[in-house]
Amino acid sequence: MFRAQQLRWIALSMLLSASLAVCSGADARPFRGGIPWSFLLCKFSDSPAPANDPSYFRNMTINAGTKGLDDYVSSISNGLADLSGSSLHGWYTEPHTTAYELALTNRYQRLQDCVDAAKASPTDPYTVPSGQRIYVITSPFVDLVGFENSAALGSDTVALPEIAHEFGHGVGLNHSWSNDVTWKDISWAGPGEYDNPWDLMSAANIYVDQTGDFGGAPPDLDAQHLDEMGWIAKSRILTLGADGVLSRTATITALTHPEGAGYRIIRIPFDSNDRFHYYTVEYRVADGWDAGIPNSTLMINEVQNNGSYYQTTLIRELGSFAGTGNGPPVQSLNANGVSVSVVRTSTDTATVQVSTQFALPCAQGYVWREASSIDRVCVVPATRTQTAQDNAAAIRRAGGGSYGPDTCKQGFVWREAYPDDHVCVTPAIRSQAANDNAAAYDHVNESLVTYGPNTCGQGFVWRDGDDSDYVCVTAQTRSQTATDNAAAASRKAGSGAYGPDTCKQGFVWREAWPNDHVCVTPATRAQAQADNGQATGRLQTLYALAEPPRAVRTGWSLFGFVGRAEASVLIGSAEASEMTESMGPPPVSESVMRTRIAKMNVGDVQKLELKGNVWEATVTKDGKVSVLRFHAQNAAKPELAR
Repeated sequence: MFRAQQLRWIALSMLLSASLAVCSGADARPFRGGIPWSFLLCKFSDSPAPANDPSYFRNMTINAGTKGLDDYVSSISNGLADLSGSSLHGWYTEPHTTAYELALTNRYQRLQDCVDAAKASPTDPYTVPSGQRIYVITSPFVDLVGFENSAALGSDTVALPEIAHEFGHGVGLNHSWSNDVTWKDISWAGPGEYDNPWDLMSAANIYVDQTGDFGGAPPDLDAQHLDEMGWIAKSRILTLGADGVLSRTATITALTHPEGAGYRIIRIPFDSNDRFHYYTVEYRVADGWDAGIPNSTLMINEVQNNGSYYQTTLIRELGSFAGTGNGPPVQSLNANGVSVSVVRTSTDTATVQVSTQFALPCAQGYVWREASSIDRVCVVPATRTQTAQDNAAAIRRAGGGSYGPDTCKQGFVWREAYPDDHVCVTPAIRSQAANDNAAAYDHVNESLVTYGPNTCGQGFVWRDGDDSDYVCVTAQTRSQTATDNAAAASRKAGSGAYGPDTCKQGFVWREAWPNDHVCVTPATRAQAQADNGQATGRLQTLYALAEPPRAVRTGWSLFGFVGRAEASVLIGSAEASEMTESMGPPPVSESVMRTRIAKMNVGDVQKLELKGNVWEATVTKDGKVSVLRFHAQNAAKPELAR
């Protein structure tokens, strides 16, 4: 198999494409079904003929079966999402010259000129549907800028990895990082930013399969980002300690082999102050969309709050590799009470030994069972007492037999409260242990349980229509969903206009996701659609820079979130002043603040202090000393003090 060399391309192309408004239904996170985009191709009155025609870009972006973006999204989401509902239009000719566009000081206008040209076209008029993401491609290059609701690209020779990376931003993903804080991919990047070449969101520093079409094929998303999108089924996620067992051996399948046996991601919580701060373990092999990576490898990431969002940080080997950007991913870990080690690997799977010292405290009225040092299942006090008595009753072993020295005497069986638990107990006790394990989540302090990036906000729970249904609903709706699923067979007519899935009279398909043919009442179907439309807003806010209502000029860029500070650079201070502020988040961290300042290229930071609601930075550039002040909560709008 050909393994392409690492391709480091400096992303002098696009910034984020994001939503014009709050997206609803299938095009809102968690993403399931079609994610519609409007791709617009624009040239200028004096542009030479573009290098590629519209059919090229359709195949690269929205057409299926072409090894383009649609195939990429469908594959990495395991068939849960695609670009159905998208369209591509152009080439449109704007009435302005290239020089005119380059001279504009209002950079958003450059994007708007393309949108206007599409709308006014006499031959192929097109108006972007409300709420749909926009991707503008110009020929030739005129700008590099991103806004919350769309994106501009400065070249019509864009490669698929760039398209896919901006798609990731457009659906809300942030950059990936590494623990090598002495390395920068480019001068304006943060320390360790773009330093996971195995993850799409580190472009411009990723492994690319150069045999792929459209300028090469990008790698998969890392497991945390797939989880964030809702593209890993709940049963394929192991959250260590959630069932009260703090150590186990587990098999994980390669991300490019979702059909394989085992988990696809292991979460290992360890921080009692932050349930979203944890390690992730995944396995990658060099095939499929990962054909460009150099070899099969275990990947361990730390998911941590950087003051603006929860970033994925690849843990690399440092030492002599520090500062090079070439440290291999560590294959074992022993930190923060967590240990990870590889037991064995096969073609598509890895078996790992994982353990943590972090145990969830029990809810009132329950205590840890403590069948062993790794058993933290919460049970009633009487069960813990019984467990201790069973542990002490070693005479129940026969000393030999079909199962060796652990064979139980007649009338007793292994308890199996945790892996390899061979304490001999009565069958009733073993049943009790199994029941307690199954109810482990119900008996812990709920506020500390780790459910991952799609955790529902207060008052909501997952709908659980199937293993990949992460839509947050009321408890009543989840109960109704379970009832409808149980009654599914009885509500089908067996034959009819829609074949064996035809519903009996009075029932309709629920259609909570594509091909959801559970038969429900019309009111229940309407409820499912309404819940889908509110899904994103019901997720627990995990970012310091939350998204309250605001004008569209703020947004995400290739550098991350664009607040007033960066927006004033991107679109001019006049337009930046139109933006409203985020309300109420905590101050961003010093490291994030330093990263933001570095991206602005305003000089070297000599001093950085948090003074109440203001970060104050003393910077020097070209021999001149200046003081910049930023809002502490969102690092926005620097003001020159002297």
